[in-house]
Amino acid sequence: MLNIPIWKPRSANFSTTIGIVLLSSGLTILPAQAGSEFSNAHKKIERAIETAASKSPVDAMWLRHDALLIAVNKDKTKAKSYAKGVCEFLAENGFGAQHTTVVIADQAMLRKRNQVIKLSERRCD
Repeated sequence: MLNIPIWKPRSANFSTTIGIVLLSSGLTILPAQAGSEFSNAHKKIERAIETAASKSPVDAMWLRHDALLIAVNKDKTKAKSYAKGVCEFLAENGFGAQHTTVVIADQAMLRKRNQVIKLSERRCD
């Protein structure tokens, strides 16, 4: 369980530097300014994932060019299969060669307590 404040709702100012360390996996993600350093393709993927969520809204955020955090409702989403589906979606949309790491996190904990509770992690190959 991480206690690092990183999340702001979409309506909040996203210009602050975001920092996150996922200790349990050994993955360290120290992103640059959110949004300003990512390609248009990255931004389109982020929006597509957020708008495609049919069961329950999700929040997607690139942490770096090859690391994507997706916050989901843990009661309505099977994290492992969702991560697999995101990897397939990324491959279909030109991100297959990037070997993106997809982290699925508990949306409620992220929004309420600014804690990343990892539900699943998958490296897309």
